[in-house]
Formats: sequence, C-alpha cells, structure tokens
Amino acid sequence: MCDYVNSAASAVPGWVGAGLPAVEECGNPNIDFARSLFAETTLVRLMACFDDVFFRWLPLNPLLGPIWSFRCTAWALALSLACAGCGSNSFEYEPNDLLAASLLREEGTQKPKPIAESASQVVESWFGSLGDPRWPTDKLQGMVGAENVVSMEGVQRSAGAVGRGNDKVERGLYRKHCVSCHGLSGDGRGAAAMLLSPYPRDFRRGTFKFKSTLHGSKPTRSDLVRTLHEGIPGTSMPSFAALEQSEEFQEDIEALVEYIRFLSIRGEVERKLIAKQIREGVELSPESAECVAVLQQIAGQWASAESKVLAIPTPPEWSAEEMQASIERGSQWYRSEITACAKCHGDEGRGDGASQDFDDWTKDWTILAGIDPKNPVEWKEMKPWGALKPVIDRPRNFAWSSFRGGGNRQDIFRRLVLGIEGTPMPPIARAEGNNPGLTDDQIWDLVHFVLSLGGNP
Repeated sequence: MCDYVNSAASAVPGWVGAGLPAVEECGNPNIDFARSLFAETTLVRLMACFDDVFFRWLPLNPLLGPIWSFRCTAWALALSLACAGCGSNSFEYEPNDLLAASLLREEGTQKPKPIAESASQVVESWFGSLGDPRWPTDKLQGMVGAENVVSMEGVQRSAGAVGRGNDKVERGLYRKHCVSCHGLSGDGRGAAAMLLSPYPRDFRRGTFKFKSTLHGSKPTRSDLVRTLHEGIPGTSMPSFAALEQSEEFQEDIEALVEYIRFLSIRGEVERKLIAKQIREGVELSPESAECVAVLQQIAGQWASAESKVLAIPTPPEWSAEEMQASIERGSQWYRSEITACAKCHGDEGRGDGASQDFDDWTKDWTILAGIDPKNPVEWKEMKPWGALKPVIDRPRNFAWSSFRGGGNRQDIFRRLVLGIEGTPMPPIARAEGNNPGLTDDQIWDLVHFVLSLGGNP
C-alpha cells in the first residue's frame, strides 16, 4: 500500500519527513505489496545506511547536513509521487485462517477457510469494515462500563485510508504509522514483519506484554499510551513521542490507542468464535446468544482493566553501603530455585541460560497444534495460512541495560511480580498470606541486582 510510503517516510528524522504529502493506497494488492517492501527495505534501510556513513564515519562537515536532508527528502518524495493518484479503500480485514488451520490440523475432515470466513463475517457485522468501523453498542447493552471500552472518535480517525477531509483533520493514522509492521488486521504480518526480530505484535490474541495490570488482565489505556510514547527498546517498535510535540498531531497517540483496543477486541472475539465452532460445534451467527456472550465477555475484560492495576510499593532509600548489601542479597535470590532467573538469563545475566523457549503467539499454531517449531518440515505446512518462521523468544541480556518494559526500579519490580505475558517470563513467586515466595524487600534486592548487571546500582 502506498501508506507504507508514509510509514517509511515517518521513520526518517522529523525535520526530513515533515510536510510530505499523505498518500492513499492503490487498488492492486500486488503493486501495493511491492511498493511497501520497496519503501521498507530500500527507503528506510538505505536511509539508515546513509545516515551511518554521513554522520558516524565521515569527518564532520557542514555540507553533510544539507546533502543528507536533500537525499532523504528526494527519496521520500519520489516514492510518494510514484504512488500518487491512488485513492481506493478496497482492503478488508483478513480472516484468521492460521488459527482455524492450527485447530483443525489433527481433525482432518473440515477445511479451515470456510470456518475462518464464517467467524470473520460475524465480527464484520458487529465491528464494520476497514473503511467504516462500527461499535456493537446494541450487543453490549446492560454491560457495566460498555460505554468506556472504546472511543469511536479515535477509532474513526485511525482507521481507513490516509488523507484529510474538508475539516482538514488527518485520518488513517494506523496505516500511516503502524500498518507496515502490524498489518491491516492487526495480525502482526505487515510487509516488514518477516524482516524484524522479534516479530511485530499480533493484537488479535488480546495479549500484551508490558502492562501494569494483573496477569491475565487487559492493559489500561495508560499502558498502551506509554508503549507508543516510549517505544520498546531493543526492538523495531519506535517511540512516537515526537507526535506530542506538534500541535497538529498531539492527540494522535490517544487515537491510535483506541484503534489498537478496537483491533484487539475484534480479533480476540474472532478467535473465540473460531474455537467455539471447531471445538463445540456452535453455529456462528450475529444473533446467536453464545456468540454475543463471547463479545460481552471480552469487552468486559477491557472495561475492568483499570481496577486490575498492581500497586507498586515505594522503593527503599538506602545508603551506598546498604545498596551494595542489597545487591549481594539479590544475587543469591537471582540464582535460587525459587526465582529460577539464571535458568533463562544465565548466571551472569547475559540471556544465555539453558532454558530457551518460544512465545505464546508461536506456540498457538505450533506446539498446541502438534507441530515441532524447530522442525522446518512440520512448521512449513502452516506457511500457506500465514505463519512466519518460528523464532526463539530470547531472554533479556541485562548487561545491555535496555529493558523493554521500562528501566527504573518500579518498572523492574512490576515485571518481576507480573511477569511478561505471552512469553516464557513468568510472574515471580510473591509471599502473600501463607504462600511461599519473596517478600517485597527481597524483590527489591533482586531488582537492585538486575540493574547492577547493566552498571546501574
């Protein structure tokens, strides 16, 4: 899609990409896909290469700045003009064929695509299309907090093709900023996905890694805003904080959060409906009481997220000597059986422990479907349904001092207590009541040790 050009252009420095025209997608999916790959692999990666050459290795020269600016602007403008004139909005959400195929793999008598399409039709009747999203208010009547689950104003600004109406308000924010990685349906299979490690998030599972809520709960709006604002260090997920520095774009992050919530709810409802038809033989229909109950259950989980936030105790204020003693105690907890940190992260915290595993997004269509993700012969049979090559979810190397969910003491405490949902990182055993585990003081010791591995006491 030509919107990938905007996404690629937005990856270059703001002073380069500012003012470039927004371009809507073309109607030919093959052309759009080629353009998207061209934008990602040629524009962004060449720009990064030129940036490295001009500003890192060559001697500082006052002419390099103007040359680099001209080169970036010329490339982005040329790509934008190549796609100009295309205004089709014919794309639709993709059915979740991969889930249906994985659930039916050992069953053998049913075909995945009709079931996936049946669930897709039900959710489209409730949530609308890519260009015309809707919220199923009539199906959520009587549900506590239903009116606060999603703001449709933000959804409508983010959905659809990139462009501006007579009101001069920019729309298509998701396609402009997110679609090249996360895909039109929020399935994590954008044009650049196969080039990235880790892969972009598939929102449709309803699972989010970095949040402040209890295990099994949905993230709050603040959690998603923080991820967009801060980015995820060590991954291809950038920070969008620069949007807030512009009066024109300062509300874009909040609008994108609403659409991410929308995509996640829509996608998880679709998943549950596919599973219900395959496992329970439920006939899928927009009016079916069982189908509506699925919608209400998932929307209710998002509505209650704010009440599930974990309270973080105040970190201790210690002298240098007390902090050193805390680090030494933390090193013992780190290598203990009760935490088992070293089994994955290694004795020195280098991420080289003996236990290396896949994340839940990969296990969904491999291990749970009876497929060995390490066996190419087995997992490649799922490629026609949209599977990407299984990749180990490697534990964090603490020596890098780069923490994806935030690097201050409270952030690390939260990650230890909550775990990282959807990954092999479990919640730590916390001493509560008669339950064995670490006390808060002992968890703070572990926090201090982890930070010390990256040179931050």
